Amino acid sequence: MNRLNCVTARWHTSFSRNLARAFLAIVLCCGWTTLAQENVTIPKSRLQELEEKERELNRLKGENTKTKEENEQLKKEKEKAASQPPAEAVVLHQAPPIASLPGLQETDQVDAMDLAEHYRIDSAAADARYRGHKFVLRGEVAGFEKPLFNKYYKVLLKTGNKDTRVLCSFYPSEKFNAIFTADHGAQLVGLMGETRVPLLKVGQNVFFRAECTGWKNSVVIISGGEIHQAK
Repeated sequence: MNRLNCVTARWHTSFSRNLARAFLAIVLCCGWTTLAQENVTIPKSRLQELEEKERELNRLKGENTKTKEENEQLKKEKEKAASQPPAEAVVLHQAPPIASLPGLQETDQVDAMDLAEHYRIDSAAADARYRGHKFVLRGEVAGFEKPLFNKYYKVLLKTGNKDTRVLCSFYPSEKFNAIFTADHGAQLVGLMGETRVPLLKVGQNVFFRAECTGWKNSVVIISGGEIHQAK
């Protein structure tokens, strides 16, 4: 019995040692496998390619964010502009109401700024008062127009609104063989033989007997006789 016990003890000891060695071998194998997985290497060219793709992706993300911010800002500006009322024309002159004026006579003087403002506010009422009637028109010269191949010339008078004009047509005196503009359009000159005669310049105050022929495309059309400089 004692001998059997000894044999059994030796067998258990040997089995335990073998089992421990097997377990250690398994542990070492797993450790080496994990370590090998952690230490996997890739070619340098592939690493550079991946880094370049990462940088490109970050750049695209940044551009996309910037584009979204710009679109949001543009949308806000459009919404703000749409919510605001349309800008009204700036008026620098206020004319007396037509209804408050007496009947128009040929000797009455009419300021070009009043005339333009009456037509701008109510063209029908202005037509009833001025169209086809003669009166003395006065105002400040704002510019000239000289149509090609036409004998007449046109004088623009100053108004209180840049979108409304008073345009007066004149035929020159027979003593002039030509009429033209000079000084970059700031002066009107008549040619008498070989002599240049200054007639009008921008900024001068003038008056003349006028006849209103109507209103077209925000322009009051006037025909007149000889124009004079106001004192």
